[in-house]
Amino acid sequence: MTRSTFLFLICLAVCRAQMTTGEIEGTVRDPGGSAIALAKVDLRQLETDSSRQVLTDTDGRFRFAQVPVGSYEVNVESPGFGIYVQTGIILRLNQIASLEIPLQLATVVERVNVVSDASLLNATNAELGVNFDRRRIAELPLSPNRNLLTLALSVAGVTQLQAGQSTLVNVAGSIPFAVNGMRPRSNNFLIDGQDVSSPVLTGLAQQLNNPDIVAEFRLITNQFAPEFGRTAGSIVNIVTKSGGNEFHGSSFWFHNSNRLNARSNLDQQTPFRGENQWGGTLGGPVRRNKTFFFGSLQRWTDRRVGGARTLSGVPTNEGRSLLASIAGNRPTVKILLEHLPPAQTPTGAEIPVTVGDRRMNIPLGRLSGSSTFRYDDWQWSGRVDHRLNSKHTVGGRYLFNDRFTSGNGQVAPPGLTTDSPQRPQAASAFINSAFSSSAFHELRVAYQRFKGGQSSTNPESARIPSIEVTELGLSGAGSGATRTAIGLATDLPRETITNRYQIQTTLGVHKGSHSSKFGVDLRREHVGQLLEENARGRLVYETLQDLVDDIAQLGQINSPLPGGTGRTYYRASDYAFFMQDEWRLHPNLTLSFGVRYESMGNPIEPFRAVSERIVAAHGGDRRFELAPVAPRDCGLLRKGKATAALAPGRIDLGRGSTPEKPLE
Repeated sequence: MTRSTFLFLICLAVCRAQMTTGEIEGTVRDPGGSAIALAKVDLRQLETDSSRQVLTDTDGRFRFAQVPVGSYEVNVESPGFGIYVQTGIILRLNQIASLEIPLQLATVVERVNVVSDASLLNATNAELGVNFDRRRIAELPLSPNRNLLTLALSVAGVTQLQAGQSTLVNVAGSIPFAVNGMRPRSNNFLIDGQDVSSPVLTGLAQQLNNPDIVAEFRLITNQFAPEFGRTAGSIVNIVTKSGGNEFHGSSFWFHNSNRLNARSNLDQQTPFRGENQWGGTLGGPVRRNKTFFFGSLQRWTDRRVGGARTLSGVPTNEGRSLLASIAGNRPTVKILLEHLPPAQTPTGAEIPVTVGDRRMNIPLGRLSGSSTFRYDDWQWSGRVDHRLNSKHTVGGRYLFNDRFTSGNGQVAPPGLTTDSPQRPQAASAFINSAFSSSAFHELRVAYQRFKGGQSSTNPESARIPSIEVTELGLSGAGSGATRTAIGLATDLPRETITNRYQIQTTLGVHKGSHSSKFGVDLRREHVGQLLEENARGRLVYETLQDLVDDIAQLGQINSPLPGGTGRTYYRASDYAFFMQDEWRLHPNLTLSFGVRYESMGNPIEPFRAVSERIVAAHGGDRRFELAPVAPRDCGLLRKGKATAALAPGRIDLGRGSTPEKPLE
């Protein structure tokens, strides 16, 4: 299915946003308030000592586009006037910093030094959002785990999902939140202009728990420019730090333990907890005024008491011996005895079981299970920026995260907690060019990969179906803390591998009273999933006697049809185009308009080959064909002749396009 979106914006404000940078503009006037043309304006970045120069136009205006966030100094000179120097200008992400520069006659003063920031009031566009600079990021609390997305929860219109609301759609390590009533899936996450949103679930796929690597964090909640697109909720825009001419760094240690926490009114003592996050950053010059680096490293470990649960209807050792003596050769009984440990505390309760003419009362007791939560995580990053010359800058950035979680999920019977390894990583390379004072270009190439999964701590549990015996207190099919059945949960194991390739190019032109911008965003998504829902089957027995007799009240199993596979592969190409223009009709009147076109990839197309293999495996029976298909998608499946009616039974065409090929 393809989805195209056409967006037309027309407003009385600027719609030109810089995805990873900002702009500095202003007007130069004489003591009488008249514009000064051809004044020389020099912009210098204090951290790297890089500079750019422009001349004011006939209206005294100047503009520097595609300016990295940071600290700047502006120097203005014009014949007959004194030199004007303004320092202390802090350019923020996506900000259009406006300056009003009055020059004094040289006969009155030779030099004017001003220490002042540009106004923080956004008077140049209709975009609604909040910026968090380095100081705010460092000083605001990021409890409980220093996740950068915690900052978004302090913004007006942002609501975090609460207990009782589903968070299953949110990728691990992210924070689920909604903006202005939109769905959590309507948020788009960018790091240095690279899309790092989870393509399968939602949320930030590249977890960030070290705020020291972030130069600025911006949350745009409404009326964002056509440059962004893709979502209707919000834009989370993050820019990482780069090095400068001076070496700078940081180190930290965050510790949390049961000694620092209070117990609840149900606890006799504070549950054990031992959490540590330590690491640091370092940035500086490789070659002064030319090449700069910045790197970070973080280690995060967490150990704490997990969940606990008690079953009250489990056979004791005596009960197991009696059960084995009368029905130990039956498959269902053998499975029960192998995968259900004996009760730890007898309760005196008994359950009668009859096999043939033999009748036994099976003693029962309590079986308790608990878990120890374990979390291990390594996060590191590296970035290099290099100035080729005064017009061209190149650079690259790499983020890596390797985390492992265990001890979640089912705790009773023991051995069924889950292990979840995950490894997200993201790389980006860019070249920024300022061809002249009125034309600039940005090219970005990015790659993101995510590999993660979830399975039981005990691999032996995958050899049997999910088995529930209501009378024994064994229940639940899907994974979770409330499940008490034996065997691996019906929705495990799971594995996802995603690869995203992205190319972005943007061209900006300033001419007269017009400021125009054009861009293209091309991406290729590869998603491989292993989600064999109920592939081993599910058996539900009401009583222990039903289990012994193998009379199930419910029996289910889902398996791929011949020709299909348990692995799902999606391949899709997305592309987007935009253009936007600002037309300054008057110093206090600006007309801005923009157009964006998006075309999302077709997820149905990869299933055509699967459909044909399944049809071939069933002797050409077209009833097993992928159908019905939406009319707009039929063109992509015409080669597969997808015209037959829906086939009987379970046609799981989503189970992969390459059966013999592993996830990669």
